[in-house]
Amino acid sequence: MKGVLFNIHDVALLLIAGEFGILSVLLLARRGVRPLAHPLLAMFLVLNMLIAVDTLIYWGVAVRYRVFHISPDLFFLFGFAYFLQGPALYWYTRSIICKDYSFRRLDLLHLVPAVAAQVYLYFVYHRYPAAVQGDLVLGLEIFTFTAGYHDIFVTAQKSIVLVYAIACVFQVVRHRAFLKDSLSNIDLDWLHLLIGGFLLAWVWSLVTHIFGLLRPGDISDMMGVAGNYMIFVLVNTLVLYSLAYSGVSEGISRGEKRDQYEERVPIDPIHVDRILATMESGRLFLNPRLTVEDFAGHVELPPRQVSSVIKHRFGRNFLEYVNSYRVEEAKRGLADPSNRHDSVLDIASKSGFNSKATFNRFFKKFAGVTPTEYRRRCLSGQTG
Repeated sequence: MKGVLFNIHDVALLLIAGEFGILSVLLLARRGVRPLAHPLLAMFLVLNMLIAVDTLIYWGVAVRYRVFHISPDLFFLFGFAYFLQGPALYWYTRSIICKDYSFRRLDLLHLVPAVAAQVYLYFVYHRYPAAVQGDLVLGLEIFTFTAGYHDIFVTAQKSIVLVYAIACVFQVVRHRAFLKDSLSNIDLDWLHLLIGGFLLAWVWSLVTHIFGLLRPGDISDMMGVAGNYMIFVLVNTLVLYSLAYSGVSEGISRGEKRDQYEERVPIDPIHVDRILATMESGRLFLNPRLTVEDFAGHVELPPRQVSSVIKHRFGRNFLEYVNSYRVEEAKRGLADPSNRHDSVLDIASKSGFNSKATFNRFFKKFAGVTPTEYRRRCLSGQTG
């Protein structure tokens, strides 16, 4: 056979599919620090592998005819993958952020677009005989055959994943402080790389599609090829990162290895006393922007050592430790009759909290009741 089976762009797509597949196998072979994290990440990578194969089948000039000859139904076979990669990335992000994350019935709603996509593809392609299917995909007539609906369908493919990526960014930003203080055993650089990389790639893909609708031609085609190479660079970066830091594939990050080492190091009582004295006498918890680095500077110990001492001596991470003092300060303020005319939020602010939601969450956690209920009990003569 003298014909060229693959050009350089097709080879890139094959490599993308292969590397996504290999990385997913590595993840499934290792047990992660979060029960659902590795399976969800592996699912996300497999979905991207299927998308690379689907792209090769549909747009590979030398490939599409051979694939069609094997079976016309191989076209759009993986159409569901485009609508599942967004939910998979979102679920993975949630599994990292939430320690005890589990699926709920409402999560099934995320599957609706993928199911709807398969129904759509059946009516516009799979239900027709092979002769009609050939015109639709080999001649690219599916765009005109559907009276423009297929353009809308592709736009939905590329827009929905972008919405999920933005939701993932929002989740990470929203929980940034919590992630920093209580999930030190998770390699967040990997999460940032994964979400940021795909967000950039998906933005480019949507822009390319819209540009192609407005100005079809060689430029939009070149932009599409560039998008494939963007994914190629991203997947290679992920592979290299996972090899450089075995925590990604082994489920044990650099932070967790440090924690395992620190657990074997005895806690110095002098360091405990220094931390207690600095926090209580200096009342540093009243600073709403206090970080473990700032506090470590006052204690004159490395931040990592401060976190380790607090964790093993008090059974809390730094955020919980500081907020326990703030809650005690707030309890005193709420119980003081002279503060009767101050709002609960004012007292929370004076106690070092800069967020009403954070204040309510930690107050309920440490005091067992809401701030309003605690104040009512105290000011009515009941014990808190």
